[in-house]
Amino acid sequence: MFLTRMALDVNRPDTVDLLADPARMQREVRAAFAGGNMQPLFRMEMIGSRLWLVVLSRLRPTLYAAHERYGYPGVFPSWETFDIDETLEMAENGTTWNFFLSASPRGIREIPDPAWLDDYPVMQWLQLQAQSCGFEIRRAEVRLNEWRAVDEASIHLCEFEGVLTVTDQDTFTWAVSTGIGNARDSGAGLMTIARNHTFWED
Repeated sequence: MFLTRMALDVNRPDTVDLLADPARMQREVRAAFAGGNMQPLFRMEMIGSRLWLVVLSRLRPTLYAAHERYGYPGVFPSWETFDIDETLEMAENGTTWNFFLSASPRGIREIPDPAWLDDYPVMQWLQLQAQSCGFEIRRAEVRLNEWRAVDEASIHLCEFEGVLTVTDQDTFTWAVSTGIGNARDSGAGLMTIARNHTFWED
C-alpha cells in the first residue's frame, strides 16, 4: 500500500474550483492511475499551514498533471509517496498506535440529519466500527463533525484523532486498506496510523 500527499495551492483559481466540486476531485484522483479505473481512498488534510490531498492506494500514483494544475510547480516540491506495507506489518495484535480518521458515519443524504452533529452518536459509531475493524479505541476526540454540500445532497464528514490498540491484525489491515465507513469514493474512510503523534512534517 502507498500513502501519498500533495500540497494544494488554494490561491490558484483551478484549486478553488477543484475544492468546490467533489466529482471533479474524484476524477482527478482516479486520473493519477493508469486507466483511471482505480478508486483509491483520499481526503483533504491541513498539515502545518498548507492544505494537502492525501491518497491511499494499492498502486503508486502519478500526480504530475494535478501538481502542475493545483500545486506549487517550480516553487514547492511536487508530492511524496510512502510505502506503508512495513507499517501495517508492524501493526500486530496488542500494539498501540496514534490514528487519524476522516470518515462519513451517515454517508450522503438528500436531507442532512442535525442529530448527527452531536459528538455522542459519532463516537458511538466509531466504537462500533472499531469492533468490526480489528481495533479498540483507547482515546479519541472528534475534530470535525459537519454536513457538507455535495451536488444536490449533503455528505456527513467527521475527523477523529486518538489512540487505538490492534486486536485483530488481519481485519485491521483490511479495514485500513479498503476504508472505514461510508462514502469512501467521496473523500471519506481513510485512516492513517503512526507511532508518534505527528504523522507528517510540514
